[in-house]
Amino acid sequence: MRPLLVLSLLAAVFATPSKAETCADFPATELVNHMRICVSSVLPPQAGNSYGPANLFDGSGNAWCEGVPGSGIGETVTLSLQGASAFRQLLISNGYAKSDKAFFANGRVRLAEISTDLAAPVLVELPDTVAPITITLPGKQPDNHRVIRFKIVDVYPGAQYRDTCLSLFAADLEHERDLEWKSQGY
Repeated sequence: MRPLLVLSLLAAVFATPSKAETCADFPATELVNHMRICVSSVLPPQAGNSYGPANLFDGSGNAWCEGVPGSGIGETVTLSLQGASAFRQLLISNGYAKSDKAFFANGRVRLAEISTDLAAPVLVELPDTVAPITITLPGKQPDNHRVIRFKIVDVYPGAQYRDTCLSLFAADLEHERDLEWKSQGY
């Protein structure tokens, strides 16, 4: 093959977009200039409920539920932050936290791969509980992570549905501020 043809073929392969993500943007707060959360798939709306990425921040117990056939192994949530202070913790509510019935009817994440733009991937086993949990990112100090990626590796199967859900996925930007205030005697 001629070098130009090979380069053209390689360019075409790498220019092909990966599967489309669905994203939700959030405006500035006192702790971050901009947040965006993207998911690799979304369960279509059902019975008046929607399952998009915005549900990961709304605090109502609504959930993001993946929308691929099967249990969602390999599906991802990606959180991008601009202008955020250094942090070291994530807040996660596993499953569909709207009610105990919804929680157990749907799949929950058992094992996740979490990576950031500053750290190698780590495997984290999540407890099978509706209670919010805190995950500490690798490293001894807070860091200015800008991208956090959460990939489903294994699940607790749902009793009724095969989809897997999360109700909260967020950087705990307040934790470091609270520690600083406490160290200053507030």
